[in-house]
Amino acid sequence: MSRHSRRQFVRGTGALSAVGITAVAGCLGSDDDDDGTLGLYSWGGSTQEALMDHVVEPFEAEYDVEVEATSFDNQDSMLSNIRSSPEGSYDIVMPSAERTYEAVQQDLLEPIRTEDIDTWNNLFPVFQDLALDPGDDAHVAPLYYGTIGMVYNTDYIDTSSPSWELLWDEEYEDRITVQDFAMLRVFNAALSLGLDPNTLESDGSYEDGLEMVYDAMAEQHELVRTYWGSGQEQVTQYQEESSYVGTGWGGRILALQDEGYDQLEYAIPEEGAKGWSDMLAIAKGSENRELAEQFIGFAYQDEVIQDLSPEIGYPPATGVETDEIEALPDFDPSGGEGLLFEDPEFIDEHEDEWMDTFDAIKMGEY
Repeated sequence: MSRHSRRQFVRGTGALSAVGITAVAGCLGSDDDDDGTLGLYSWGGSTQEALMDHVVEPFEAEYDVEVEATSFDNQDSMLSNIRSSPEGSYDIVMPSAERTYEAVQQDLLEPIRTEDIDTWNNLFPVFQDLALDPGDDAHVAPLYYGTIGMVYNTDYIDTSSPSWELLWDEEYEDRITVQDFAMLRVFNAALSLGLDPNTLESDGSYEDGLEMVYDAMAEQHELVRTYWGSGQEQVTQYQEESSYVGTGWGGRILALQDEGYDQLEYAIPEEGAKGWSDMLAIAKGSENRELAEQFIGFAYQDEVIQDLSPEIGYPPATGVETDEIEALPDFDPSGGEGLLFEDPEFIDEHEDEWMDTFDAIKMGEY
């Protein structure tokens, strides 16, 4: 099956969010000059393999430098490592959309001198002035984007217009899987209820809307088989048919389809979906700042990112387009203008409360 046939239900109201790269410790130069070794700390598995093949190794060859790569498996551990390590321990790091605001607010990232990056203007305008990046300086360089949409198994579910309501359908009790992330559970519940996920207001009241969202989350909890925390956990649920429907990442499902799991479909539900992006960034105190900016500029070259994108399974944040890119499940033909971002200040204000309530729901104490 060609990738063209898998471009399902992508709409202008798609969503944006994250894969990450962070820098590995080991840039130990004692002065302001780059020491010729760049640390890269990224998601592992197939993501890191694609980065090595299409960005890292060509960059090493062109610039005659060494890139040392390690991996993380979630954003919280990545940010925790940056916070707890001495400044200068990391070079290139990769916060996701959900953690960009937090990383900048906590002064974990260096501003990116965009004027020194010749390919910066290759970015779609929406990514050059990213609302998730507070302040006047750019601290993140979006690399690719995706959506957190719906996955369903067509052997068990027949629908021509997927809706988030499926995740509250008692017919699929104990066959539903969703990501174990409070903010996403609130976001998706709001969409299912027809509320704006960036205000949660019902008839002008945040409190009333939030109560509706919590009630929906508690109702869904009774039907959920498992909450997945990693990409591999997500894949396993659908691969082994432990779950028939739930949330997921388009690139992961595309990879499963390439392995022959043609019964799996990825869709942006009719109510819309949250988006994400994985960003390259420079960790605070990096002793290889100029080299890190060269790495970002290199990654934005058309011939580099157009090969990386299909291998990763997500569209690039730049304007380059090929048949393979346009066929990706998350491709947004509007150049990112249709992507649904979260309001970082709203999330920052309320997320602790949401997390506490989500924990209570999972423990049956709501």
